[in-house]
Amino acid sequence: MRGRPDLYIRYKDENAIFKNNFQKISFLFFIIGIFYVGIIVDDYWILLLSSAIFISIATWGINIVSGYAGQISLAHGFFVGVGTYTAAIIGGVATDRVIGLGLDMAVWLPLAGLVSALFGIAISPLAVRLKGLNLALVTIGIVYIGAYLFSKFKSITGGSGIGRKTAELILFGINFEDGLYIGDYYLSRFKLVYFLGLIITIFMGLGMKNIARSKIGRAYASIRDRDIAAEAIGINLSRYKTSAFALSSFYAGIAGALLFASNGGVDVETFGLYYSITFVAILIIGGVGTVLGPLFGALFFAVLPGLIQLAVDNSEFVRSSIPLSVAEIERMIFGLLIIGFLVFEPRGIWGIWFRLRNYFKAWPFSY
Repeated sequence: MRGRPDLYIRYKDENAIFKNNFQKISFLFFIIGIFYVGIIVDDYWILLLSSAIFISIATWGINIVSGYAGQISLAHGFFVGVGTYTAAIIGGVATDRVIGLGLDMAVWLPLAGLVSALFGIAISPLAVRLKGLNLALVTIGIVYIGAYLFSKFKSITGGSGIGRKTAELILFGINFEDGLYIGDYYLSRFKLVYFLGLIITIFMGLGMKNIARSKIGRAYASIRDRDIAAEAIGINLSRYKTSAFALSSFYAGIAGALLFASNGGVDVETFGLYYSITFVAILIIGGVGTVLGPLFGALFFAVLPGLIQLAVDNSEFVRSSIPLSVAEIERMIFGLLIIGFLVFEPRGIWGIWFRLRNYFKAWPFSY
């Protein structure tokens, strides 16, 4: 409403993705900014940023089932693995050890999400019968079963300790390995992956926003807050819990296919329980039950090793006073942040951003 931007007289206006022109312009400048970053930074930081955007897609997935629907799942790494190996079969190159069809990314990327979604639907009956700690323990069991199956189907995964190459990055005949010239400007493989990942992430993020503001999102929130009351007012628990696992697994499959295709290879040891817990930790640090929280958490998680390495390389004090490797420092910081956010800021980085945004919106009349 003109002059009163937070007062809505129509339900349609309240649930709009962009509620005013300022948000639309801010989003446009944000998109321009992140594309410009891809042009000016070197391949090392591009690789970290690409990992961040793919991890954010996977974290959006676990946010759907755990953040919005309130179903504690620790099997998310398994669904990422399903998407990864689906893409490797359809888009990878066959060898004497592993199978591969060598199809285009336009084929293997959506199929990676769909196959993962089918696996999510397959285990969703457990979510209907169980909840809380019991569901968490069952999903841990699924991770161990998945790890065993990954290690045994060597024609698909390459086997433990050996691994395999993932899907080829070829889209509509453009081979990302060769890079691409646009006029006189050369886009390396890493930058092509980054720009493609940005486009996909934007659409996946808008999809996440639509889920959160839709009838489905409100049903998820009702189930999370009080499932008995939700069922009493007519919400079909079975249908919505199944859809939550399906959507969550779809996001995980897409993320796994892109993340490991950009890395070039994958080993079955990757998709263990620690990997699943990592996504939960990223969600907690970013902000549970929010759209931007997984993006904040994934960006922090992916860029943190680069920042630590930068500090170690440029500071004699850090090198001499902290007798730990970059990976060990990263784990220490990550663990401390999980504890800190759970105790002092349960809404994560998103909560800090939310408070800062409201402070400057109300300035100088701060409350």
